[in-house]
Amino acid sequence: MLNALFLQEIFGSKLILRDTSLYIIENMMQKLSDSTKITEISNKKHTASNGDMDGKKQNPYDSLEDNSIVIITISGIMFKYGYWDYGCDDFADMIRLAGQSDRVTGIVLVINTPGGTTNSIIQLEDALRNRTKPCIALVDGQCCSGGIYIASFCDEIYAMNRMCEIGSIGTYAQIYDESERLKNYGYKIIQIYPPESKYKNLSHREALEGKPERLIKEELTPFAIHFQNIIKENIPGIDLSEEGILEGKVFYSYDAVANRLIDGIMNLEQVVSRVRELSQINQNIYLLFK
Repeated sequence: MLNALFLQEIFGSKLILRDTSLYIIENMMQKLSDSTKITEISNKKHTASNGDMDGKKQNPYDSLEDNSIVIITISGIMFKYGYWDYGCDDFADMIRLAGQSDRVTGIVLVINTPGGTTNSIIQLEDALRNRTKPCIALVDGQCCSGGIYIASFCDEIYAMNRMCEIGSIGTYAQIYDESERLKNYGYKIIQIYPPESKYKNLSHREALEGKPERLIKEELTPFAIHFQNIIKENIPGIDLSEEGILEGKVFYSYDAVANRLIDGIMNLEQVVSRVRELSQINQNIYLLFK
């Protein structure tokens, strides 16, 4: 079942993914198309982030000590569901549960991702937009495309060292033409559309015919502009004069700091301390207006 959902997400989503990781998806798709079974995660792991642990409905973070900082690691390609690891919807649930627990002071997102699908960011964005506790993103490797999209909703963004990779702001579509492969198996697919549905799948049909203009205009450009606007809104100090900063360029940490795409370079201990500082600032403001 999860294998089918994975294929549905890949074929049905635009990509906010650094292209150096695309071969991983293609390799997985090839295995699935060759009827190779990829082991799915256990149901217990898949549901743990929803608070259903050992059959008990409870917030797992309520067992922590007071004033705890929750560290959530987002690594690998970002998918909506947990097919073979945690999915982004699981991370969103973790953020919400951390926010609901009185034991939690703040959140650190440790990010090492090339990005993923556009479907993967929906619940994560909602969870981060509506949180009430401080959250800092810490880049431990790369924070590209969908990764920087999500990180921008945190209060601050830091990198572990000078050579982490940040950026790749943009989107693209990967269309798979299986006609030749199916022909080798003796299949010829004929699609028939009534005049009442002449625009149905038209952009993809035209792209397969070598005419991508409609797909670019109607699907890719609108999301690319949305992505750029999110970054400009969430990181208002970003240096827009830097060539390519909103058009897909990737920067090492030291350049990302110089271009104000991220806030600085810190290790995990320093970031945890910074989250505590932000929590104290928020508490002081609350007491001021209480």
